[in-house]
Amino acid sequence: MTKARDRMLRERGYTLVEMLVTLAITGLLAAMLLSGLSSANGFITRTAKRAGGDDAVYEAQRMLRTRIEGLRPAIRLDSMEPTVDAQGDAASFSFQAPPPDAAQPDAPWRYRLQTTADGALMLYHASSLDQRYDFGAPGATGWQGQRIIDNVAAMRISYFGRDPISNGRRWQTRWFRRPQPPDLVRISVRFRDGDDRQWPDLVIRPHATVNTACKIDALTGRCAFET
Repeated sequence: MTKARDRMLRERGYTLVEMLVTLAITGLLAAMLLSGLSSANGFITRTAKRAGGDDAVYEAQRMLRTRIEGLRPAIRLDSMEPTVDAQGDAASFSFQAPPPDAAQPDAPWRYRLQTTADGALMLYHASSLDQRYDFGAPGATGWQGQRIIDNVAAMRISYFGRDPISNGRRWQTRWFRRPQPPDLVRISVRFRDGDDRQWPDLVIRPHATVNTACKIDALTGRCAFET
């Protein structure tokens, strides 16, 4: 009689051991589910952060491309020889270009691209008619500044064009007192440690790469005005 009653109870429900095993399996499945949700949430967060970082890099490169493509080969008035107002080295680049549409009408602006000590990539600007500034000075004190992107560890600028020494065309880290603007400007940026954003090398071709006011002498490599 007792055996028959125990069999009936087992058939009608779970034993205590079976209930404990079921609870343990349920808890394990819940832990696995929570872990998966946490991993998925982390992946979504990282993806969103990367997408936001990529958007910031894209916008920074788009703005720089727009400004440098509009470079004007304006003649410098403080030079004995006819040279264009587009010069720079690996850490800084200065040039003239039209102001943004919002600032029109205005004379061409002087722009200067360089980084700051706190890791900001800045594009400074000032109207070329503003007599308050010494545009030949290396700094940009008093100029208006636009913060292009932050957390920059290093920036390197190079220029492609005719080398006055070899008379060949190659990439160079300095572009000073030249009769023509560079054919190409390349801007490389490396972000600080822990910042996983990527900056593809930005290579820009100015729309105007010829100073039409002068003609290059093939023998001397110097600029001479057309007669």
